Amino acid sequence: MINKLQLDDFELSYSTEGEGRDVLFLHGFPSNMYFWNDIKNQLKDKLRVTVVEQRGYPLSSIEDSIVSDFNIENLSLDIEKLINKLQLTNDLIIVGHDWGSIVAWAVASRGNVKIKKLVLICGGTEFPSTSVYDNLVFDKGEHYISSFQNPEQANELLSQNLDLFFRSAYRVTPKINYDLLDLSLKNLFTTHNDDNKIHNIDIKSLVNHFYSGLKQSISWYSNIDFNLELSNQWRRDLDIEVTFLFGKNDAAVKLNEKMIKRLKLSGTNVAVKEVNNADHWLPLTHKESVISEII
Repeated sequence: MINKLQLDDFELSYSTEGEGRDVLFLHGFPSNMYFWNDIKNQLKDKLRVTVVEQRGYPLSSIEDSIVSDFNIENLSLDIEKLINKLQLTNDLIIVGHDWGSIVAWAVASRGNVKIKKLVLICGGTEFPSTSVYDNLVFDKGEHYISSFQNPEQANELLSQNLDLFFRSAYRVTPKINYDLLDLSLKNLFTTHNDDNKIHNIDIKSLVNHFYSGLKQSISWYSNIDFNLELSNQWRRDLDIEVTFLFGKNDAAVKLNEKMIKRLKLSGTNVAVKEVNNADHWLPLTHKESVISEII
């Protein structure tokens, strides 16, 4: 059952099931609250499981939104208000995937709610500035994050064929040569063909879910420079338990020694783990790796 939390200018959709210790799941891009269904169903008899459809995604869309509505402070406030409303205070673990890990990190750093542990999957703590991505140009164009700085234009391109977009986004990534990887918008999100395998996810359901387009979810990326400024207010080393999980075949997040070192220095109790034969959609393919970090 989907519930609604009325916030200032929209309703935040969520579900909560089970009893016991609290675990809260935050999806990333381009996913929704149903992304966690299989893991949720395995845990709801043991724990109280809460799943959110975050701000700007179809079940929590904002009428007449502007790009700045999707900055990290607003995203964090949404989750903090939900935690307080539902009293998710029983040894709360927050599990975030992709952008969900960025939001989870911000919520923990802000210190307004009590969290026992973070499990952050295929994501980090913060995005670097857009200048980093602007220096990366590939055969099929600029880095997709640079393209996402214009959410209207990016949405217009991707919404022309949502089926192609989701099939491209959720294709299985084999072991790859990162030095040759094209991370442009067109290559990552508009080039699926019949030779590409798709992860076990309902593409038709995703197309129907996002029928109104992707502009608001893309707008999250349009705030990453603003987010760096906002995060100056609360950025700190965390003292709670944090586990980062990455797939060795992840095409979106390249885990290297420099990144591992930076992540380990982000807190006093941080573990960084790589999962073999997993790509960016690790929660779909290696559910046991996620569940073991929670249980």
